[in-house]
Amino acid sequence: TLAERLQHGTLLVSFTVLVVTGFMLHYPDAWWVATLRRLCSDVFELRSLMHRVAGVVLLAASAYHVAHLAVTTRGREFFRDMLPQRADVTDSLRVLAHNFGLAATKPRFGRFSYVEKSEYWALVWGTILMGVTGAILWFENTSMGLLTKLGWDVARTIHYYEAWLATLAIIVWHLYYVIFNPDVYPMNLAWLTGTITHEEMADEHPLELEAVRRREMEAAVAASEAKPGEPKGPDHPPPSHPSGGRSDS
Repeated sequence: TLAERLQHGTLLVSFTVLVVTGFMLHYPDAWWVATLRRLCSDVFELRSLMHRVAGVVLLAASAYHVAHLAVTTRGREFFRDMLPQRADVTDSLRVLAHNFGLAATKPRFGRFSYVEKSEYWALVWGTILMGVTGAILWFENTSMGLLTKLGWDVARTIHYYEAWLATLAIIVWHLYYVIFNPDVYPMNLAWLTGTITHEEMADEHPLELEAVRRREMEAAVAASEAKPGEPKGPDHPPPSHPSGGRSDS
């Protein structure tokens, strides 16, 4: 939906700003920082403000996502479909076997594969960790009073290495699957359009496609049946084909 695409877009922009402004602090003499300084002489002075604003935006988007999961039917369905299952472990092993030529076919996935579930829960964990440690670093005096200087240093170390882990996960893993993967190259456009093609659905999520078809068929059958107690005389003929009724799907 549009709301879900806006959530993803907000995450994309805020995450990118956080990565750039965060690593600028650790690598002020890097070539790309020098390039940014040539393009905007005040960029380093604005770095701290931009980093904090992007952090607030990221946490606000996360809070909106949690509310979406809690109060909407589609959000609750998304959450249920994202929960890890035993099949995710076996599917990952079967994909590994297929990639090594030990299995003729790859497993068939439903709405979300183990790859998408792993990415999602890694994002959830990373957002919580970065949010907590980021707040500790932001409110320095209060944090040192509560956690001592050692606790603040530990939070800074965790924040730094988790930033590297998240950045590499996006570059090496996520961007490959949505852009450079030969199956979707030059790009999986679902994050822009909200849809995928029938061929993509059949290849990547065949079990979900079968479930969609089954629901459509059940809705069509239900719509073609006369309502209970409705007379079936000449004045009230039954619908001639399934599309004549209404569907709740």
